[in-house]
This record gives sequence, structure tokens and C-alpha cells, in this order.
Amino acid sequence: MQIPYPQRGQPIDVNYLYQIAKQVNTLTSQLSNTSTVLSSVDNGEIGRKDSRTNNLHFFATTLNIKKGSVTASTTEPWTVTFSPNFLYTPIVVATIVNKNNSTAGNNIIVSVKNVSTNTATGNILFNTAGTIDVNINVIAIGTTS
Repeated sequence: MQIPYPQRGQPIDVNYLYQIAKQVNTLTSQLSNTSTVLSSVDNGEIGRKDSRTNNLHFFATTLNIKKGSVTASTTEPWTVTFSPNFLYTPIVVATIVNKNNSTAGNNIIVSVKNVSTNTATGNILFNTAGTIDVNINVIAIGTTS
């Protein structure tokens, strides 16, 4: 509900002051509820960390990895830098996107090797020789200060 603006020269009455106070109290209640909602992140190293939901940080990016021919059983490294840094080591997931739906692109393994508060690294293993056009989607979820 919106409070109507008073007319110039209109005397302020109790009903008008009541409407203002009621709206301020409603807004205060709504804001305080959103800042105390807790979410949990457990990265497997330091255990579960409960944090206010507004302190959760999501980082997502797409890396353009390779377009062209690959040899079977070869690897290629990848790196992602997070900005801003996470407070603790985030949970990181990486998935392959086979843009040209090739047989070689369907037989790729992506792995996450190392994760820190500001970087994630990994490898792509090409299991089949052929021509590919692939990206990697990387998502990191963690807490900020």
C-alpha cells in the first residue's frame, strides 16, 4: 500500500501519521527477515558454514576451450580466477558443452584439480580423436565476508 502525499497546507492528523508508521514497520519487518535467512555451504574441508543468504556468492563463467582437432588421450588445462575472492574455499562444478555435437566432443572428461578462495584449475581429457568445438561452464558457490 502506498501512502498518499499530503496536500500543501493540510493539517497532519493521527490517521496519516498512523499510515506512515505502519508502512515503516512493515518495511522494517520485511528487511530484517531477509537479512537473517541462513544458508549452508559445506566444501568438504572445513565443514558446514552457515551464513546469511545475502553473504552467499555465486560465480559462473564459460570458458572457450578448444575448436579444431584433438588427439585421443591428450589433456588440456583450464583456469578460472574468481573476483571478488571467496571467504572460504568454494564448491566448484565444471561441465562440458559440446557445441558441434561431435563424437569426439561427446567423449570428454572434465576434472577440477585445485580450488582456492580466488582460483579453480582443472584438466580436460580428450578420450577420442576428432574435430571438436567445446566450452566449459564453471560455477562456484561459497560465502563472502
